[in-house]
Amino acid sequence: MSDDEAPVRSAARAHLSQLIEMFGTDGCLRISTAPAEPDPAAVGGEPLDDERA
Repeated sequence: MSDDEAPVRSAARAHLSQLIEMFGTDGCLRISTAPAEPDPAAVGGEPLDDERA
């Protein structure tokens, strides 16, 4: 293996690790079901431009 291949291999391994974190080893996509913080406009803040009458 040459020195040029090392960074490419390292990047490929990092990408593979990310895919395994996302999909696991069974191929099922992992998603978070925790609710995100609500948008202040959705909680009663300023209406959006298309919501103004």
